[in-house]
Amino acid sequence: MRIEQFYGVPKEALTVRITVFVEEQGFVDEIDEIDNTATHFVLFSEDEQPIATCRVFSADGGDDYILGRLCVLKAHRGNGYGSLLIERAEQHVLAVGGSSLRLHSQYHAASFYEKLGYIVCGEVENEQGKPHIWMKKHIKGAV
Repeated sequence: MRIEQFYGVPKEALTVRITVFVEEQGFVDEIDEIDNTATHFVLFSEDEQPIATCRVFSADGGDDYILGRLCVLKAHRGNGYGSLLIERAEQHVLAVGGSSLRLHSQYHAASFYEKLGYIVCGEVENEQGKPHIWMKKHIKGAV
């Protein structure tokens, strides 16, 4: 397994996101203008196939970052790959001077993020017909 970092959205990330968010979960507006400037991480399997991805970007040009579009192909879930991507994203944010990460979690996935230290910081909202909630984490090591 290896995680590769990209500036802008690579086709490998789009392949995973479209499979999970569009085909499996029914989201329509999956690709946006943020993709062009966000830092993306893609986890590749031993046979070099993309199996998980996420992206991070500065929320306000400051030290607050947003983690988004985290997904793992269905056949590979439950192996800790989402946690590995989040750890790598947190390392990146620290390296570029960030101190916190926010994310807009699907409500059913909030407990996954809570186990990684994220706390709820908003109300449940509807995004494309699915409940989501904002969560945040102050990253250890941030000044």
